[in-house]
Parts: sequence; C-alpha cells; structure tokens
Amino acid sequence: MQSQRKLLWGTLTLTSAALASRGLGLLYRMLLARFLGAEGLGVFQMIFPLYVALVTLAVAGTPVAVSQMVAEGRREARSLVRLATAIVLAVSIPLMLIVYVGARPLALTLYHDSRFVPLLWAIAPALLAVAFSAVLRGYFIGLQRVEVPAASQVAEQLARVVIMFAILNMMGRQIPHAPIVAVILIPVGEGVSLMILAWAYWHNPHLEMVKAGSAVRIYDILKLSLPVTFSRLLGSLVAVIEATMIPLRLQASGLSRYAAIQYFGQLTGMALPLIFFPTALTLSLATNLVPVVAQAHAQGDMDTIRQHMVDGLKATALVTVPVTAILLTIGVQLDDLFFHTQIPAMVFVPLVVGGFFLYFDITLSGTLRGLGRTGIPMRNDLIASAVEVFLIWILAARPGLGAEGVALALALGFVLSFALNLMAALALTRTHIGWFSLLAKPALATLPAIFFTDWWQQWAHLNGWTQVPLLLTSISLATAIYVMAWRLMGVSWRSFT
Repeated sequence: MQSQRKLLWGTLTLTSAALASRGLGLLYRMLLARFLGAEGLGVFQMIFPLYVALVTLAVAGTPVAVSQMVAEGRREARSLVRLATAIVLAVSIPLMLIVYVGARPLALTLYHDSRFVPLLWAIAPALLAVAFSAVLRGYFIGLQRVEVPAASQVAEQLARVVIMFAILNMMGRQIPHAPIVAVILIPVGEGVSLMILAWAYWHNPHLEMVKAGSAVRIYDILKLSLPVTFSRLLGSLVAVIEATMIPLRLQASGLSRYAAIQYFGQLTGMALPLIFFPTALTLSLATNLVPVVAQAHAQGDMDTIRQHMVDGLKATALVTVPVTAILLTIGVQLDDLFFHTQIPAMVFVPLVVGGFFLYFDITLSGTLRGLGRTGIPMRNDLIASAVEVFLIWILAARPGLGAEGVALALALGFVLSFALNLMAALALTRTHIGWFSLLAKPALATLPAIFFTDWWQQWAHLNGWTQVPLLLTSISLATAIYVMAWRLMGVSWRSFT
C-alpha cells in the first residue's frame, strides 16, 4: 500500500535524522558535563525548560495543524503558510520582548538567583527563528517531504557541537559563567535550521502543485493547533515546576543545595537523555502518523487508520523492547561512560521501565492527533502531569528516598499517560491490539542477545578489557544477535509495506 510505504520511508528518514541528532546531542552533553561539571550542567538544565515552555507557547501546535491541513489537501498551501507564520509571530515577538525586559524579575522569581539574567537574555532571540521554522517544518511534513526537516534537525545540532567543541577546546575550563556558552548556542542552532528550511521552501518545485483548496481561516489553524500547544505547554510548564521544585524538595530530604542541584543535573542532563534516546523512533513515527492518518480520515477509510496504528505499535515494539532490555542490563555503565557519573541503579531502573511505556504513548498520541482529536492527549497529559508533580512533592522530601522517589514519580507519570491514551485510541478506532503477539517476537529475539551479551561481558572482564571497548563490543554483539533472531523468526520491515 502506497500510504504504508510513505509512512515507513518518512519514519525511517526522520528516525535516522533523530538518531544522528541525538547522537550529536549526547556528544554535546558530554562536552557540557566535562567542562561545566554537574553543578554547571544543573544550572543549564534549570534554564532550558523555561525556553522550551516559551517555544511551546509560541509555536508548538502549529506544525501539527499545518502538516494535517496540507496532507488533507483542503486548503491553499501558500496562504496557509503565510497565515500560520503571522499567527506564530504575533505570539513569539511579544514573548521575546517580555523575556528581554523582564529577565531580572523572572530570574529572581523562578530561580532565586540573578546569575540567570544573562541566560534569559541569551535565549530570547531563538524564539523568532523557531517561529518561522515551525511553520515550514509542518509544511514539509504535510507534503511528506521529510528529508528537509530531517536535514535541518541534524544541521542544527551539528552546528552547536562544532562551535561548542571549538570554543571549549581553545578556552578550556577558563570561561566565566560557562553555562552561557551553551545557552547562546541555542539561537545559533535554530538560525542554522531556519536557513535550511527557508532555502528548501523557496526552491520547492512542488509549491505550485499544492495550491488547490479553499481559503484558509485563522479558526481552522487554531482549532487544531491550540490543544497541541496547551498539551506541550503543560509539559514544558511541568518541567519548569520540576526544575524549581525538585532541588527544593531534595533539600527538604536532607541534601545540601549543592548536592540537590547536582542530582538534578545528573537526572535531567545525564540519565534522562539515555532514557529518551529511543524516542528518536517514536517521535518520528508519531510525526509521520499525523498526515497519513489525517489523509485516511478525510477519506473515511477507518481500516487504513487501524492498520497504520497497529503497524506503528509493531515498529515501536521491534526497537524499544531490545533497547529497554539493553538499558536495564548495561544502562548504568553507558551513563558512566558518557557522563562520568555514578547514577544509582535504584534511580535508573524505574526510569527505564517508565520509558518503555512512554515510547508507546508517543505513537498513540500521533494517531489521536491525526484523527483531529488533539484535545485528548492534552487532557491525558494534564492528568498524568498532575499525578507526577504530586508524587514528586511527597516522595522527594522523604529522607533516604528523595532521589529514588523522583525517579519513581516520573516513571508512574509515563505509565499513566500511556494507559489513558491507549484507552482513548481504542475507543475511537475500535482496534483490537494483540499485545502478546506484538511483544512476543521482539522479546524472544531479545533473550539470546541479552544472554550472549552477559556471557561476553563476563569473559571480557576476566581478560582485563577496559570499559570503552567492552561496552562498544557488547552493544554491537547484542544488536547483531537481535537482528539475526529477528530474521530467523521471519520478522521484516516488508511486513509494514
């Protein structure tokens, strides 16, 4: 089926770009962790959620709305791009000015520290670049020309890594208020991404071919974009709340302010990036599900929608089941290799388990948004976030449980969001999902990979292998055995085409 091939190709393209981008992102965080230290990284991680919240408020729902409307083919594309750009600029420009003028009150209110003022000034220009980029990204995804946003994503991260490496390599650790270097590179990377998207838009040979359709109204865009915006804004605001609340609650458990900020930096800047790494697939899949499901929904083809949903969950399982198993077995070692920190297993394991449910939750959210029911994930995110924040408030302040309590609260939030979105998707599509068959083959293929990897690690330890070659060979061995088992059981990407 042509739509399934487009879904597969688009997902593979965006996944490859996301993996490359996240690989560069891990390299970037490794540089930050080594040059800034845990406390400096904690400061950076405290400012970043606010930036994400501002971006979300300005543009979050626009790419989804634009991609869905372009895919449906019911609106004139050039007018759609112009109107969507006007909407995001009308929000992002005032936000940028508010950050500039109110930097000091924001810093003192949110972080109780005037050192955050220059960091707020540094992130403000990025809002303007993001406004343009969001609309163009949604336009190309709607056309299912995903190679353009994929290229811009990789270039954005690559620019940050190259510049950061050059600066830190020349100046070493002798950089006053070093986190500002990383923050300044946020608008730099966004500018690189915008240049690629803008060039591709003005040189797009298909622009005139997608102009058919009725006139675009602001209401049409806002109807689809506002629920997504509120949903992602909620997530960003929760991140801001957690960035201020977690260190304070950890101090209530008996930790010093330095230790609390250090732990927050380790959690959000070192442990969670590994947990979120597999979302390179699920976010790409969800992004591609929006236009293909919207196209099928516009035609009233419920069978195709069900097939896309099941195929998306199968693809998620094929990747995330072995990745979760690897993280459970050698994830702590990987974290130590990348970031030179010791994350306790009692903190890392709950995050890995919760992350497994998060991966499927993202895929389900893409299906719901493709159906035009963007308000459902927003409602479910609100419920899960409220439970998560409540649990963090209770558990993080308990002596002897603070760090583990935060990890457990985050994991339970992931599980609850998945359960709510799954119930909603099943009710809307009347789809039967055979979870046993969906998970059985990936799980069976994972077992020999984990067994042989464990045997290999024991042998390598006895023969004096160092950490880096041991982990690299372990991951390579596990991947090779998993793919071999996968093929022996007859599982293939052809089953999705």
